[in-house]
Amino acid sequence: GNTSPSAIVGNIGTNLGAISGFGALTTVVGTIHSADVVTSQAAADLLAAYNQLNNIPATNTTHPPSFGGGETLISGVYSTAAAGSVGGSLILDGLGDANAVFIFKFGGAFTVGAGSSIILVNGASATNIFWVVNGAISLAADSSIRGTLIANNGAVSMGQGGSLQGRMYSTTGAIATYGNVIDVSGTTDSSAEGGMVTPNQTICSASPPANLLLSGYTGNIIKWQKSTDAAFAVYTDISNTSATLTGEIIGNLTETTYFRAVVETNNCNLVTDIANAATITILGSTTWGAGGWSNGIPVSGMSAIIAAPFTTTSDFNACSLRVTSGVQMIVSSGNSVRLYGALIVDPGSSFTLNDGANFIQTSNVSNTGTIVVKKVTSTLMRQDYVMWSSPVGGQNLQSFSPATLANRFYKYDALSDSYENIISPSTTSFSEGSSYLIRMPNNHPSTPTIWNATFSGIPSNGNINLQVMPNTFNAVGNPYPSNIDADAFMALNNITEALYFWRKTNNANNSSYACYTAAGGVSNSGGDPLGMAPDRTIPIGQGFLVKSAASNTLSFTNAMRVQTPTSTLLRSTLEKSRIWLNLTDSNGFFGQTLVAYMPNATAAIDAAIDGRFFGDSQTAFTSMIGNEEFAIQGRSLPFDAESTVAMGFKSQLAQTYTISIDHVDGLFLNGQVVYLKDNVTNTTQNLSENPYTFATEAGTFNGRFEIVYQNSLHTAAPAWSGDTVVVYKQNQDVVIHSGATTMKEIRIYDIRGRLLVEKKNIGVAEIKINIGTTQELLIVKITSDANETITKKVIQ
Repeated sequence: GNTSPSAIVGNIGTNLGAISGFGALTTVVGTIHSADVVTSQAAADLLAAYNQLNNIPATNTTHPPSFGGGETLISGVYSTAAAGSVGGSLILDGLGDANAVFIFKFGGAFTVGAGSSIILVNGASATNIFWVVNGAISLAADSSIRGTLIANNGAVSMGQGGSLQGRMYSTTGAIATYGNVIDVSGTTDSSAEGGMVTPNQTICSASPPANLLLSGYTGNIIKWQKSTDAAFAVYTDISNTSATLTGEIIGNLTETTYFRAVVETNNCNLVTDIANAATITILGSTTWGAGGWSNGIPVSGMSAIIAAPFTTTSDFNACSLRVTSGVQMIVSSGNSVRLYGALIVDPGSSFTLNDGANFIQTSNVSNTGTIVVKKVTSTLMRQDYVMWSSPVGGQNLQSFSPATLANRFYKYDALSDSYENIISPSTTSFSEGSSYLIRMPNNHPSTPTIWNATFSGIPSNGNINLQVMPNTFNAVGNPYPSNIDADAFMALNNITEALYFWRKTNNANNSSYACYTAAGGVSNSGGDPLGMAPDRTIPIGQGFLVKSAASNTLSFTNAMRVQTPTSTLLRSTLEKSRIWLNLTDSNGFFGQTLVAYMPNATAAIDAAIDGRFFGDSQTAFTSMIGNEEFAIQGRSLPFDAESTVAMGFKSQLAQTYTISIDHVDGLFLNGQVVYLKDNVTNTTQNLSENPYTFATEAGTFNGRFEIVYQNSLHTAAPAWSGDTVVVYKQNQDVVIHSGATTMKEIRIYDIRGRLLVEKKNIGVAEIKINIGTTQELLIVKITSDANETITKKVIQ
């Protein structure tokens, strides 16, 4: 298969598998065969040729398995039983013999290093060079190879920008090309042909062009050249011998520039491709000055120059943007600056992104100069923490929050699965794409108050790759000065678990994390007074925990950057019907869970939809899939009113809790009722009308609750038992719940059997009895109206 535009002279075929990628942007001068009579015969001939070449006696068995490094070899059969490689340049000298044959045999895989080349001199011909490999062949980017490549029982791959004068075969494996130039003729012309450099491009100022590709040439590329003069009267040499000249090598351009390659043959007959040079044209610009815009309001096809103080009042689009010396540009909250190219902030000038503003770039360009990014937190208290990720490079940790105690900066260690102190935050900067848990400044109020944070540095842009261990939790964060799309991040990185966001005021009873999946987000208002839940938009500066997939890399790209997600994936939100359920108590505990009926969900565990409960709190209300607890669960469509959802519940303490609906959407807004079934009390509560309050002892009770959508008309009263009676201590009171059964009499004894309290003619199912400050084990005997007695113990 082929990826990225390539130029191929010769036939292409396969006798196994499919052929792909040779579309309109790739030039093929030849015939493409797929599993026909021709490929069947070719497969047999290839195996015979491999065996014949492999059986030719070696003339050299002492050469190390690595070739190149500028060495020169004469004709012969070079054989090694191990894997082999070529690095740098390898010169093959024909000694004036046009029939000189070079055979290289390897008992293992064969690799060619990036930028390596095979150089033919003194009559050596690519048609007489054979690379015979018992394994895979891998040609790295920008390599220039000559000869016939045969991989037996292995794949063949050719990196971006590589060129081959010859053929490549595999007896059984796949062959992959990526932006390559391949000429299967394998002949050496007596004169060079410069070929054509493509494509011509129009770009914005201070931006790099797309890669340039030389095709249709004969000979060896010895360098490239650029000039601002189409006739190349004055030019600059570029040290690049590949058929591809990358935008990264070219760099940012500020004026129209022409590019050509210099090609020569073995006899140094030099030819350049002046007539076929590529033209990179720079778009026009408009300047903001005292009189307004010099050439109209900037649009995406124009470069913008800010030469006077400027504050946005709406979204701002341009090809590139430059803020000149001594000038201030402010991007207002709610506005976005969107650039294709680079941002240049001259020394002495400033570019400020207010809280709620976005700076979005769509190409992988390098920015110049420092910007300021302002962020406002939700209302937090002095000892609260925030997971921060920097949108700029070079931001020092301690300088970011100078009043935070030096021992209150943390990073997450994936190996130990825990937070660890930053040893010296004053000498440590934010690492691009990583996040850090930082406590509020030590002079911050102890009452909920916002904090104004400021980042300062060069704005991050382009592809950002983090090296991680597979299947581990990692503290990462939005690395850009713009929002990113959580769904796009999860899709690119094959994330199967939820994203976990720190949302906590110090409270050991509550979970530290809110979480998000493609089904939606759940809140943790125990540490978030605003009750905010994460959604598809990950804001600037936001850090989070994510479990990596079976990969060593987590990646961010410009394609994730958004003001608000607007891709077609968003339409699926309209098809979701969701219920957010809260578990609360009178002491401030809060937990939230989400059940979502949505496309692509099933009753089993669905990657990137079902989000496991993080498990850092001993009290929780979750949904169950099998024996696992989930903070977010997706269920299939169409919705079935007869379906049920098993819920999980556990409590660290004997306590009274309330389960309620936080909010709903979809069909639950249009009359579908949500019921909570309590299998202990055998009652069903219409949560759409009223919350459900219940008492529990400490422990895990994952079979107690279910969400149902139809109310049974005939519910038998539960048998009165120890499971339906709950007794616990609350301050100086003993709290007694008898479920659906009313109580007649209560007696409380100490461990020695002395009667401490007696209550008669109670007639209710819940009561509090003050027993003072005594510190001992109490025995509580409860008698129902039906004269049934249950005994419970409670520790005072």
